[in-house]
Amino acid sequence: MLNQIKMPIACEFEAFTKTFDTAFSSSHDILLRSVMDHVHCQVGKQIRPIFTLLAAKLCGEINENTLRVAAAYETLHTASLIHDDVVDNTMQRRGQPSANALFDNKVSILAGDYLLSKAIAFISDTRNPELFAKLCSLGQTLAEGELLQLQHAYSIPTEDEYISIIKRKTAILFTISAESAIKTVGATVSQIKALHQFSEAMGICFQIKDDIFDYTPNAQIGKPTLNDIREGKITLPLLHALRQIPTTESNQILEKAKRNEFTDEYFYGIGSLVAKYHGIEYAECVIDRYITIAKETLDIFKESPVKDAMLKLLSFTITRNK
Repeated sequence: MLNQIKMPIACEFEAFTKTFDTAFSSSHDILLRSVMDHVHCQVGKQIRPIFTLLAAKLCGEINENTLRVAAAYETLHTASLIHDDVVDNTMQRRGQPSANALFDNKVSILAGDYLLSKAIAFISDTRNPELFAKLCSLGQTLAEGELLQLQHAYSIPTEDEYISIIKRKTAILFTISAESAIKTVGATVSQIKALHQFSEAMGICFQIKDDIFDYTPNAQIGKPTLNDIREGKITLPLLHALRQIPTTESNQILEKAKRNEFTDEYFYGIGSLVAKYHGIEYAECVIDRYITIAKETLDIFKESPVKDAMLKLLSFTITRNK
């Protein structure tokens, strides 16, 4: 399906790939080259740069700066995944050993830093201070989102708090990359506003879908399921279920997680709780609300293959199986 979605930007995506691949080039340093080769092989479906390029083409003609913007944010995203795996002590990434599992934490952090510097270089090459300011703003917001999630670890956030967290840790990457890209093609104020709303809604849907995967048996996500509760993250499927039971029971569940008292019985109980109170179904209903919001924001754009591809990409984010 992604190949079909990419058709309106096929040439531009090929040009993006050539730009993006330069981020993984390194000197003759054997260790750095080994890490970069490993990380490069783990690059995923690249939904974000596809979205970024479609958003830009919806508003104008893609140019070299647009490609630099798309490459910068996909490089930054890749770096953030390396750092996340270290912070979360995750040993798998897309079904393969994570960088920190194959090398070690110190090497992984430095490799992530290396890619961050590449992302900054891409934006620097645009010679546009506004785009550079947006990149800096994104870095701050991503850190805030992660810290906010840590603040709510082993506790039950409100649904508004949960949405606020995923806006800052996931949706912001969609919004900032899209806004930056469409500015390189001369988007109007109304187009910028519409695509900000669309990208935020899409980013929220994307993260909720990821959170659903964690409570889906045999989800093909390339990492163990029920990982979030191990890290004290109470995401929407479990959040909804915990609100349906007495506080004493929910506190016991959270206390056991805090003490790392994880057994097969504990995980079975968590899965059963989410199933009993239809946590996944509830999360899917919330996704549907944001899908409606996203679709409405594109009404200002005329019908076109690019707009159709944007809507198909939105659909893909919630129907994907990993």
